[in-house]
Amino acid sequence: MSTAAASPLSDRVLAGTGPGSRLLDVGCGAGRLLGDAAAAGLAVTGVDTEPRALAVAERTVPGATLQVADAHELPFAEDAFDLVALVQVLEHLTNPVLALREAGRVCAPGGAVRATVWGTPDECDAAVIGAALAPLTGAAPPPPQNNPGPDRIGVGAPPLTDPARLERLAGLAGLAVREIAVVRVPVVHDDADDLVAGVLASGPGRHAARHAGPAAVRAALLDALAPFTYGAGYRLADTVRVLDAGPPAR
Repeated sequence: MSTAAASPLSDRVLAGTGPGSRLLDVGCGAGRLLGDAAAAGLAVTGVDTEPRALAVAERTVPGATLQVADAHELPFAEDAFDLVALVQVLEHLTNPVLALREAGRVCAPGGAVRATVWGTPDECDAAVIGAALAPLTGAAPPPPQNNPGPDRIGVGAPPLTDPARLERLAGLAGLAVREIAVVRVPVVHDDADDLVAGVLASGPGRHAARHAGPAAVRAALLDALAPFTYGAGYRLADTVRVLDAGPPAR
């Protein structure tokens, strides 16, 4: 089974919290961060737009409060949480400023809003996977972090991984930036089957498989990732930036 060695990233996102702290994980997916937080004694709530992901999170983190909701319109009162996390979510949103503003609204005074984004392609081994899949679809999709989004910077805006842009987005949302940290996250796949299954479960992997078939995806991946073999498995590492901000003064 693959691991995104969640501990370095989870440790940074959850820093300063403890038993009883109230966490909202926006875009919680299958509940990896929720599980780490629950194990540390936090009161955990997760929202996602995908019911199937929440069904997995419900099995993974029994006792978590889970519901379908949009990051742009969170169904919670002001000051409801001590920590609001958006892990690898901003690059998928139509309006990251609005999502950060909503996160700040539901974050209690003295709490934290923490949002993570990928590093640049040359900082992320996962970029090799994207490069391997692109020829199978006939065109390379633009990197998600280059989406200019509706923060009105316009076409040609720097990617979200740019600390200056992250700080600007937070400022437009009314947040007070404390730090933009850098975390190196190891990713380990036990074997080739585990690697391929993980990629085929992703959006880009499914897209490539529809165009070229799973066998072609497997062949392209194993060829491209040969330099990352570790015994029978594969070891990669990605850089993640963590925006750490306080809620607006109220």
